[in-house]
Amino acid sequence: MRYGGHLDVNDERYRYSAELLALALRKAGVASPVHEVLGMTQPRKVEEMRAGRLDVATLPLTFEPPRGVSAVRFPIRRGLLGVRLLLAPPPVAAKLAQVRSLDELKQFKLGYGADWLDRGQFEQLGFKVVPGASYSGLFEMMRAGRFEYMSPGVNEIFGELDHPELGPGLVVVPRVALFYPLDDYFFVSSVRPQLAGAIQRGLERARADGSLARLFDAHFGAALERADLGERVILHVADFKVPQGTPIELFDVLQPRTSRGEFRKR
Repeated sequence: MRYGGHLDVNDERYRYSAELLALALRKAGVASPVHEVLGMTQPRKVEEMRAGRLDVATLPLTFEPPRGVSAVRFPIRRGLLGVRLLLAPPPVAAKLAQVRSLDELKQFKLGYGADWLDRGQFEQLGFKVVPGASYSGLFEMMRAGRFEYMSPGVNEIFGELDHPELGPGLVVVPRVALFYPLDDYFFVSSVRPQLAGAIQRGLERARADGSLARLFDAHFGAALERADLGERVILHVADFKVPQGTPIELFDVLQPRTSRGEFRKR
């Protein structure tokens, strides 16, 4: 099973999805090891799947799948990719901590990967997006003052903050978070017509028997506790568009995890 893995040597964001893919295949009774193919951008993964040189990739569902590629409509992180904290140098973080509306946040420059598939939406929504050509390079650009903040998912930010090359000189902005209905999905080459159905069945079985939740908590439970979402004002990007058929009911990661009640929203 040829799976499109990470592009950058410092990027470990695909570890969970590779393990989840292997879990789903086992639950579906598919006896095939997962081989990660490295070094491809998101658009390149789509092209390789269309050509039949790649079987599966993990991509955000921000568009209708192009011809030759099928999306397994099951958000693999329960919507966690759309729960965003802000990462910035300390002087900027002090200003961002006072933000209480999207209009205020849009006055700051946001660093974004040039090839990230939802970049165009944020530009259309009025964010001041500054693109960067490489994942590691974005952190250097922020330290150099080319833009003021990044907005990694809760599943990403603490690994980046603690990374010896990515995180120095940066902090997580307190008291504020973003949410929009974004998550990663498994995309499958149409050359493997039975594969999408098998992955869907495997994910549903893993959800039903609790094995998906256990894998999710093993990877992201500590980050959710560290994020302390109950103490943050969550700014909802209400105009963020999702394709028809997006299973919003599975975006359940913002449900309360403690007895403190619902996370505050604005």
